[in-house]
Parts: sequence; C-alpha cells; structure tokens
Amino acid sequence: MRHGDLLSFLVSLGITSSLIWGLVYFVDEWWGRLPKTVALTVCILLAVMVIGYPIYALARWSDRYLARSRDAKARGERAE
Repeated sequence: MRHGDLLSFLVSLGITSSLIWGLVYFVDEWWGRLPKTVALTVCILLAVMVIGYPIYALARWSDRYLARSRDAKARGERAE
C-alpha cells in the first residue's frame, strides 16, 4: 500500500465519519421539526451518501491499484 493510498483511505474514513455524525444529528435534532416528506427525503439522501461514498472511494482505489499492477507487470516488476 502506497502513501497516497493510505491518505485516500484516511480522508475517506474522515468524510464517512462526518457523514454518519451528520445523519445522527439530523435525526436527533431536526426529524421532529421538519415535515415528514422533507425529513424522509433528506434522511434518505444522507444515508445514500454515507453508504455510497466509501464504495465509490474503494472503487477508485481499486482502479488505481489495478492500473499500477498492469504497469508493473508490463515492465516485469513486482506490484506494490
């Protein structure tokens, strides 16, 4: 794992943590104040972001890793 991969992982973890915190805060503080349709729509959007961002980040990391592996194999080196 390269330094850039670790940095991407840590940034992804930080963003995911803040999104989870935002979802919990929203449900605790704003759920009862908003109309049910608005609250449900915003909650669904937050949940999609919390679930989708780590999957997207992992897919990007996987693409970069596979590209490095192919380049290393083409040059006859061992992939990191």
